[in-house]
Amino acid sequence: MKKTALCALAIFPLFLCIPREAHAGAWTVPQYKIWSELYTKGVWATDSFTSDYDRARLPREAKYWEYQIEPKFEYGVTNWLTALGSVTWFDSYYKEYHRPSEWGSYSVKNNGLKQVAAGGRLRLIKDPLVISTQLKGSFWPGYDTSKAPAPGHGDDSLELRALLGKTFEIPLWKDYNLPCIIGLESGYRWRSKDVANDIPFFIEGGFSPVKWLLLKGEIDGYKSHKHTGKQIEDYAIWRAGVVYLVFGNSIQRQGILFNIEAQYGQTFWGKNTNAGQEVIIKFQTQF
Repeated sequence: MKKTALCALAIFPLFLCIPREAHAGAWTVPQYKIWSELYTKGVWATDSFTSDYDRARLPREAKYWEYQIEPKFEYGVTNWLTALGSVTWFDSYYKEYHRPSEWGSYSVKNNGLKQVAAGGRLRLIKDPLVISTQLKGSFWPGYDTSKAPAPGHGDDSLELRALLGKTFEIPLWKDYNLPCIIGLESGYRWRSKDVANDIPFFIEGGFSPVKWLLLKGEIDGYKSHKHTGKQIEDYAIWRAGVVYLVFGNSIQRQGILFNIEAQYGQTFWGKNTNAGQEVIIKFQTQF
């Protein structure tokens, strides 16, 4: 059934999506412009969430680290249609620090391609708020799922989302309005290899106290759909960060732009996943 759904959706118009990490999620890239991002993330964990959603220490005082780097590219086919692609590389390490002496030490490393993604985003309306739809295919690049620590389940997926975004101003005092942004996303993701399908959810909000700085927060996660697969993984992460707007309108993606973004986050809810902390650095440009 899941394979049938994946095949059916694969022939749906391809260019309808963008990865949810971009804080300007619902906006499209202007026609013939190129938007790119170098996304880097460091994750570390000493705890995990069990199958009962309880938080527990990793076995034998273990620690887990992972570093990711993901170049992303988007192209404005028209002012309302954006094509995109990305490749994710990972480097992970796991070590147990409290083991019986007769067991010996235990540590494992792994690295390689984690994911290849392609798709597009279609803007439906831009006033009074921006509403877009997206379709993204993510593909297993062939890493060995039996080699620990594995970066995933080795599955392919197809994700359909609706994205809403709006900028507005809050009047604070005479001659000063505080620029703000809010975004909402949700949809459905079909996954192969008996991995449970899931529902993405994402909400973000931010404000610019000065023209060159955006302060923002977000909640990002997935909730599995019961009875769609044996391998189940849920999670929700809160993040807070700043965006340094070097030049250009990086929210509505107009003209030439460049900005640098830094975030810190924690997984605060989950099932069968690490309860990790993370630091994210992004470099974004459009030309």
